[in-house]
Amino acid sequence: MELREIISFYHVARLKSVSKAAKRLELGQPTVTTHLKKLEEEFDLVLFDRIKRPIQLTSEGGSFLELVTPVVESIDNLKSSMNYSEGRGSFIVGGYSDLVLHHLPDSVQEFSGLYPHVRIQLIPGPYFALMGQLKSGEIDIALCSSPVVEDGALDFVPLFEYDILLLTPPDHPLTSTSFPGLSEVAKYPLILNSPHSYNRQVLDQAFRDQGVTYESVLEMDNTELIKRYVETGIGVALCPGYALHPEDYAHLGVVTMPHVVPTGSIGLCTLKGKFLGPAVTNFMNIVIKHLENSKLPASKILDR
Repeated sequence: MELREIISFYHVARLKSVSKAAKRLELGQPTVTTHLKKLEEEFDLVLFDRIKRPIQLTSEGGSFLELVTPVVESIDNLKSSMNYSEGRGSFIVGGYSDLVLHHLPDSVQEFSGLYPHVRIQLIPGPYFALMGQLKSGEIDIALCSSPVVEDGALDFVPLFEYDILLLTPPDHPLTSTSFPGLSEVAKYPLILNSPHSYNRQVLDQAFRDQGVTYESVLEMDNTELIKRYVETGIGVALCPGYALHPEDYAHLGVVTMPHVVPTGSIGLCTLKGKFLGPAVTNFMNIVIKHLENSKLPASKILDR
């Protein structure tokens, strides 16, 4: 005896029709008929009087229906509860502060409109802190760079690539230089992310690879602050393209540096094998839709 056979019997008994039950269950009519025959053979019962129309339960069929009804109704309640959980609960999303500030609001707004009773907690943080929080279970999703090394404990869905851009005050000498190298940039004081950030480690490696030394006059992990201090003339900065927005071009010099610093990739990172649930999955799909369709300055969307 299989559960699907009991469910077929229940619906045929309630609807008094094999064809209507098959339609309700989205099964072929022969499949439902087979389910009924298997039940009758296993229990050596005649469940339906097939002479009468519509078909009627026999006395044995009526007793059988009484016994299986609580089972089928419990399954229906379970399905309803699981579907209900899609619109309830909470989850935690971590991400770079620039992404949380500028690139998540549209996704959060759409998700909250569709699922107003699901609570989202947003936690901004740098790369290595986010990786630790993912592995410890403190957060469910991280919107961040691809793992620095292949990590079998993590799943990563890439969304878009970005370049590192040089930011300068307006009319800075470097703005008139075509594709300046790191040696030219290092002639000026630098405003950089803190040493524990992902992008800073990528930059430091690029400087080492090219044998270039530099002077860092200011370090912080908030790109909005970095842009503000660059504008004042304290120094120049190397920042990811996703942190730049159309209004920034009116206040800053922005110089591309192709092939000088490796291109990075932003995506959704989760702990491999962790059950995320329908609410988290729905949110991830919305984020993917919005970021794939967005126009990120000096960035290029990945083909998916």
